[in-house]
Amino acid sequence: MKKVSLLILLVIVASTLLMAAVPTKMVRLTIINKSGYDVFMKLEGSAVTEAFYYLTVPAGDRDEPTIKVFTIMSDLYSRETWQCDGVKSSGTLVVDGNIRLTFTPCGEFACFRFGAHFEFWGCNDEQLVLVTTLKRRSGEPRMEKVTYFRYLQYGVPSWANAYLYNGFWTSGCFTWYWRSRTYRTPIGCSWRYQY
Repeated sequence: MKKVSLLILLVIVASTLLMAAVPTKMVRLTIINKSGYDVFMKLEGSAVTEAFYYLTVPAGDRDEPTIKVFTIMSDLYSRETWQCDGVKSSGTLVVDGNIRLTFTPCGEFACFRFGAHFEFWGCNDEQLVLVTTLKRRSGEPRMEKVTYFRYLQYGVPSWANAYLYNGFWTSGCFTWYWRSRTYRTPIGCSWRYQY
């Protein structure tokens, strides 16, 4: 009887330790909707947490944004987002701390920031070099601007790039191409919201 009791106690302690190994840190996900349309986001967690969230943020605009704060578990989420009247995007959302996502107005391109500074290069003949940078204003880390929409590009075709075009049409003496493009930010590995 003692062996059975000891075995049951050992199973209870082991299961408690396994449950404690699952990360249960809760963080805030703030979504600011300025897009003019409802935003829907589906988050599916990893096998460790098995978390699942379906988040809805009503339409807001630049003057009166809709702000929603959600409490979710820290995890690497598989993400699907519907914004700009049903445009769907997918990717990942790295949740390792509090995050603020701002959905910008649909059809608005993100601004670029241009910076220039001087640097000295070399050992003996120290040369003054102008270094320039061009960066997108996607927001600072943990406060990111999300932009995703499709737009139509058209023009006179360059036949070397003909494989990129979706179609052609002729008007009088000219041939035109059209191409469906996708604009999205933020891009790159340094952002939590990734495509």
